[in-house]
Amino acid sequence: MFKKGFDMPILCEKLLLNTFNDHFPFSFLRGYKVEPTLSPNKPQIYFNGSVKLNISISSVYYERILPLPNGDLVRGGRGSLIEIWDLQKGIIKKNLTSVYTNPWVFGLLSNGDLVAGYYNNKTLLVWDLKITNGEPLKRIIQTNDTFYCMTVLKNDDLAIGQKGNGNDIIIRDSQNGLIKKKLVGHSNWVYQIIELPNGNLVSCSPDKTVKVWNISNGAVIKSITHETYVRSIAFLPNGNLVSGLSDGKINIWNLETNQLIRNLIGHSADICVDNCLHVLANGDLLSGSWDKTIKVWNSSDGTVKFTSPLQKDFVIQLAVLPSGNFISSSRYELIVWN
Repeated sequence: MFKKGFDMPILCEKLLLNTFNDHFPFSFLRGYKVEPTLSPNKPQIYFNGSVKLNISISSVYYERILPLPNGDLVRGGRGSLIEIWDLQKGIIKKNLTSVYTNPWVFGLLSNGDLVAGYYNNKTLLVWDLKITNGEPLKRIIQTNDTFYCMTVLKNDDLAIGQKGNGNDIIIRDSQNGLIKKKLVGHSNWVYQIIELPNGNLVSCSPDKTVKVWNISNGAVIKSITHETYVRSIAFLPNGNLVSGLSDGKINIWNLETNQLIRNLIGHSADICVDNCLHVLANGDLLSGSWDKTIKVWNSSDGTVKFTSPLQKDFVIQLAVLPSGNFISSSRYELIVWN
């Protein structure tokens, strides 16, 4: 199942897109320089492209996922349920229920509490996952936000990217729900938000831009315009921006000069939206797409090193488990990869 040039496992560092600052000291002062450092406290990932576990699911719609520190998995739904999956057994071990519907965005606070944004009700619920007996719901935060993505920041604030409603990025206090700041500048939905080590944010949108934000004053530091919708973003160890597009291309940009360095061409459909680009420690790039495949790329020359077998449906989300394995999600299956 391996293509030429990918016959050995790739050793890579765990890199969650919304917390990659744990790995890379990053400065947006001059030169957009990234110096890679490996953290001894983070698990390393061996990705060899083989399937460790395939869980068949049935859903008319796509539901988002979030790995938990204990190895379990959160999965949302169009109804009111949030499913907690035991990935060792491939079964649902618990459901979180409420009167609110369509839990759509998820994040973990520093104390382990789960924050869930319910799209239909514009409401945030905070759940205590440590409670096994009794009511796990800790608090309810009513908002006017139209949730599309959410990133928990280092100080436990919530950066919420909206679908409509001005398409602003809303910074909320996760304890009391108060709005601390609005970042205004996108003219279409916000697909993804990454926090940098200096606290600034990077976001992407179907308005065809990637924007770098000054979190202190809300100003746009830099905006990179693309040919089409920007659906996922990541950063290479040298500081170059990686952006996945709706035409299946992956762009690599020099952020200092706004120069397009390279196009990675191989996917035949959209790069998926939810954290679908991951950078491996050796500089290779992992991507997921609506063409039902996952690919590993040599980011230096743009060649494809590995393509997964076709999956049952569009690859919609990629995430990294605490074990160091990747998991991919679609409407019909959850796949844990070695």
